[in-house]
Amino acid sequence: MIAGMFATLRGLLRRRPIEDEIVEELRDHIEREIEAHRSRGVAAEEARRLALRDLGGLTQTIESSRAVRATWLDTMRHDARYAVRTLSRTPAFTLAAVSTLALGIGATTAIFSVANAALLRPLPYPHADEIRTLRTMFTDGRITSGLVGPLEMTRLKDPSLPITNVAMAGRGDFTLLRADGTPVSIVVSGVDEGFFPLFDLPLAVGGGFTPEYFRQNGPNGAILSYRLWRGAFGGDPHVVGKTLTLTNGGAPILGVAAPEMDVPRGTDAWFNLQLDPQSTNHGFDGYLRLRPSTSDGVLSQRLAAVAAVLGHDFPGPEGNRAFLVERFVDSIVGDLRPMLIIVLSATALILVLACVNVANLLLARASRRSREVAIRAALGASRGRIAAQLLTESAVLAGAGMVLGVALAYVAVRLLLRYGASQLPRLETVPFDTPVLLFAIAMLAVCALGIGLAPVLQLARRGVMERWLRERGRSVGGARSTHRALRTMIIVEVAVAVTIVAGTGLLVRSFLNLQHDDPGFDSHGRLKFDLVLAGPRYRDPGVSRTWAHTLFTHLRGIHGVTEVAGSSDFPMGDAFSRLLIQMDTWDESHVHVVARSSVVTPSFFRAMGMRVTRGRGFTDNDRATTGPVVVVNESFVRRYLDGRDPLTAGFAFGFPQVNRASQRPIVGVVNDVKYASLWSSVEPVFYLVADQAWGGIFRLNVVVSTEFADPRVAIAAVRAEVQKMDPQLAVTVRPVADVVASTLTRQKLGTTLMLAFGAMAVLLATIGIYGMIAYASAERHSEVATRMALGATRANVFWLLSRQGLVVTAAGAAIGLGLAYGAGRLASSWLYAVRPSDPLILGSALVLVLGVTVIATLIPVGRAARVDPALALRFE
Repeated sequence: MIAGMFATLRGLLRRRPIEDEIVEELRDHIEREIEAHRSRGVAAEEARRLALRDLGGLTQTIESSRAVRATWLDTMRHDARYAVRTLSRTPAFTLAAVSTLALGIGATTAIFSVANAALLRPLPYPHADEIRTLRTMFTDGRITSGLVGPLEMTRLKDPSLPITNVAMAGRGDFTLLRADGTPVSIVVSGVDEGFFPLFDLPLAVGGGFTPEYFRQNGPNGAILSYRLWRGAFGGDPHVVGKTLTLTNGGAPILGVAAPEMDVPRGTDAWFNLQLDPQSTNHGFDGYLRLRPSTSDGVLSQRLAAVAAVLGHDFPGPEGNRAFLVERFVDSIVGDLRPMLIIVLSATALILVLACVNVANLLLARASRRSREVAIRAALGASRGRIAAQLLTESAVLAGAGMVLGVALAYVAVRLLLRYGASQLPRLETVPFDTPVLLFAIAMLAVCALGIGLAPVLQLARRGVMERWLRERGRSVGGARSTHRALRTMIIVEVAVAVTIVAGTGLLVRSFLNLQHDDPGFDSHGRLKFDLVLAGPRYRDPGVSRTWAHTLFTHLRGIHGVTEVAGSSDFPMGDAFSRLLIQMDTWDESHVHVVARSSVVTPSFFRAMGMRVTRGRGFTDNDRATTGPVVVVNESFVRRYLDGRDPLTAGFAFGFPQVNRASQRPIVGVVNDVKYASLWSSVEPVFYLVADQAWGGIFRLNVVVSTEFADPRVAIAAVRAEVQKMDPQLAVTVRPVADVVASTLTRQKLGTTLMLAFGAMAVLLATIGIYGMIAYASAERHSEVATRMALGATRANVFWLLSRQGLVVTAAGAAIGLGLAYGAGRLASSWLYAVRPSDPLILGSALVLVLGVTVIATLIPVGRAARVDPALALRFE
């Protein structure tokens, strides 16, 4: 049977002689295949049939390459079957390659799916690319809320501008009363006439607002969010005409918004606003829609002209004010974009490492397949056919890796959403849609080419048969080209690993800096909750203040509570008022400056753990009947007092004009507090005491200081006291530490992912380098045995084998340091108080990667240096 197969081969190749060495090797090859099948328990006749089937595969390769009978599709089908059979014979190799690719493709696909959901997925609004958010700023350095006012939006309705629509929205917190009387906190946004037309989503139920709802003294109404409609009203299709009952009144329900409508983010209901079009109250988010094909550059020029006219007409509130325009999707995503870009870049490097590892495995395997390829070439297979077969095997590996990787990516994304990513904008759902699947297929193609190119270049180049014949009888793997490729792979692995580990170190340092940064108050052992005091019983200012004092007294009576205080604003969550101020030493012509203001109860500084650095804080003697006073923060002193003793200064404030009757002296200075976020810089702030500033109380932020290490133990008692005072108040009590931590959700997510990718990079690099060095050392066993037989010591051999690996490792580390520094420079603006050239981070990354790679190098080298020369030479 074997002789008959050879006769067939010679018939196919009757014009091409086959060297005797090839014929002999081919016979040996068939006999080895038969023995391999027999060793697995296959009967003799079946083993012979399987071996000849594989030999027939070689015959079919020749036939296909010459287009005797096979079509292109048949050739591909045959190559795929042969690749599967070949890979199935080496399950350990196949499992290692597929698992490595699955890690790389899975990590990259998972993060791409998140980036696609947040950054690339189209917004649900028609022609969303035309929508922009609008904010304002002062060009002279003064501080402003950044919001817009009705006057500005009125001017932007000029038909000569490249704008089709403008809109405003103002957000507030209210309490909804369910049918059973249960209070629920909801977010309500007041909107103007252009709001719903701008976003252009038809209502799910009802007709919505009509023009009369926006005229002065017009009717009031509400549009429910789809979420609130389903949750609070059970999806009642007849909800229109019913009343949305709030603690401060009610409004008829005019409709239900589309499920996709979520502007401003988290809004539960929209109310109509009846605004003075000439008002300069900057308390609204602004939106506009561009005319089609309008560039942002043209829009900026036209807005600058409008701002100049406003500054001329209203020099006080509008002087030196400029418009800031941002793409709507960018305003939603915010600083999540750079974080995703950093993490996606890291996963791309992980994919590179995975491909390099598998390419190394294939390259080492290719050296052992030189005999097979030489036989194919001798039998007439062209370089193209050989390359096609090798690339098919790579594609099969990459395909299996993609399938497993997509499954891993799906699981990873579900874990990310459960971990907290779902709280981030546009990540409520992360679909595995067509773009994600196309990306995974693209990764399959990239990996197939990436891992298959090295063995193709090694085995499919010209003269493979002659080179095998020349090197037959000695280690084929010792070829210079193979070792040169392996050295290159080691350099790439080490460089990529150093880059990822250094990037991880920068991100971790940034996160730790944020965590340990002093926010200006003590979050430990403290609880925080908000109260919306609305309704008839709180309309009398005296009643609301008395109610708040009584509540504080009851809360102080709870076991473990040491202090209770209230404020109009709270750090890390609530925006608060900015007012114009005028110092008592300035004349009326001096430009006014802006500072943040907050109204607090006398014990606020103690309850928050703030420090009074000069003068005094507020006391219970600072009442409405005593002289008005103010406390400022240190930034206020540095920016506005120019070295003057703050306890000798005073100022007046107001908006849109300074009210001279509000003049009051500064009696104390407190430390700076970061109100906006831990990322933000500190702004000038002045504090007013509640009894001298509050008429009535609408919203109250309450902080409760306890002696407990975990203040959660007091939550039930605090909530019970509030409910006892007013059962209709919705209250959510949270530890202040959780409030601070929630502002770092994005950074925590990115840091956690980078830590995982950094560990994965080190693991992949270690395994890859170990495998390469072990292979290279094993291929030099005969050389080592010869050297030792001629008198070389084990130390000589150890140094000989390790020197080459350590040199290329050092080269890769040097390149990696350069790449890490460059990557750090690119990402420095996204990090907090971190230098890209931080020697501790770069040095630690270098030591870590070098340490594991040196260990991965020395273990196989040490094993090779202990070879028994007599045993090794016996097989030569």
